[in-house]
Amino acid sequence: MQFLGPERLTKPTTLRAEARAGSGRVVAVTFVLDGKPLGSDTVAPYALDVDPALLPAGKHQLRVVTVDNLGRRSSSKPARVSISASPSSVLIAGPGERFRHAVAALRRGNVTVRLAPGRYEVRQLRLGSGARLVGSGTKTVIAPRPGARYWALVVANGSNIRISNLTVDGGGPMANAEDAGIAVAVFDGSRDVRLHGLRITNVRTHGVNVWGAHSNISVQDSLIESDGSAQAGVFVLGSDRSRDTSVIRTRIRGFRSFGILLGQKEYGRPAAALHGLALDNHISDIRDPTRDACVYSERTASGCGTNEGGIWSGGVEAAIIGNTVLRARWDGIETVGSSTRTTIVGNEIRTTRTGIYLEHSTNHSLISRNLIAATEAAINVEWRHEGQGSSHNVFANNRVVAARDVGLFVDVGGDSNRITGNVFVAGGRPAIVLQGSSNNLVQENLGCKGPVGSIVGMQTARWDDGRVAESQGNRLAGNRRVTSC
Repeated sequence: MQFLGPERLTKPTTLRAEARAGSGRVVAVTFVLDGKPLGSDTVAPYALDVDPALLPAGKHQLRVVTVDNLGRRSSSKPARVSISASPSSVLIAGPGERFRHAVAALRRGNVTVRLAPGRYEVRQLRLGSGARLVGSGTKTVIAPRPGARYWALVVANGSNIRISNLTVDGGGPMANAEDAGIAVAVFDGSRDVRLHGLRITNVRTHGVNVWGAHSNISVQDSLIESDGSAQAGVFVLGSDRSRDTSVIRTRIRGFRSFGILLGQKEYGRPAAALHGLALDNHISDIRDPTRDACVYSERTASGCGTNEGGIWSGGVEAAIIGNTVLRARWDGIETVGSSTRTTIVGNEIRTTRTGIYLEHSTNHSLISRNLIAATEAAINVEWRHEGQGSSHNVFANNRVVAARDVGLFVDVGGDSNRITGNVFVAGGRPAIVLQGSSNNLVQENLGCKGPVGSIVGMQTARWDDGRVAESQGNRLAGNRRVTSC
């Protein structure tokens, strides 16, 4: 891995890097200037467009940091770069008439607009291909007129679009606004869109909404927050026509349904929503008051488990790495749809009902080195039904603390998994339960500080057609209780 240059920045240019992974796949390359991320690229060849007029002049150090889908990180040696901007073609605008001219230019595209601090009231600000919208920090505020309804405040519609360094104030909740109120929308057909350094507040429905045929859409280094009334921080509808969607180093809090939804509901698709990425995000306080009954009477309540998730992913070869999820009431991380060859690595999940939930079509995936604490169930593999199941997954080296009911629960038809090297501190026993699950390798798992009992237990259950499901052919070796772990 190395930075390829250039080493002198005088005009809008592209930084380039070379990165390779050994046994894994590179999922993100981040360009870091003097210790602060300039931005990340998730698609090879790895590059980042920058305008030196928007960067501090002088001599600096730049390095690139690579993360692969197994959660391994590496950094290049720092390279010296100098920034000395030549006269810029950036269009500077402030509130008033100059902003109206800037709005028209952004819609046409192929322009860079820098907004001065101030409040800019819009009904819809649309960016065409090649448009760059740059604020002057959090005091540059895009907002609706007081009391106004809107579908989306800012719309990216095209390719090669950048929005950065400003606040989008959604105006807060309104009665009967369930179908409107998106802060930033990325339109069907868009590609190569990066949202960086945004503060998205007072969200009405979704902070960022992406749908249709899209590729290389990324939200980075941003804050997205609601007072508990909005639905999702980042809401993505994926399909066979979408790929390479990412959320990186972003704080999301206070939503009802999802922190991050990289959604794709179809089963068995070979490349749907390919290469979704959630990297180094902080998600907290995902709670839907309309689901309160699920806490107290799940068997009779409706809609339980259909929202209140920290991060949900449904695409092929997704990577969920290095995230922190706190107080997402139903689950911290969930796989849905065609979650094949997904990696869930190095995440910290606390105070959720279930830490990691694998829906009934998650296969050949890796769940490793996660810390899961203060849950009812730490990891739950859903039962096989409607012709779909989860199998051939690896659960390795996870640390589970105080999972009240069970550490790892593998339900009917969740077969041929490798469960190795996991540590279960306190919590319920048995720590690993195979319920009608067969042909699993369960090896070298440790339990400590919990009640006396077996680390691994096997139970009989039933298939969805009523037949008895027995746990058969499981290989257990070296699982033991220890005094300290």
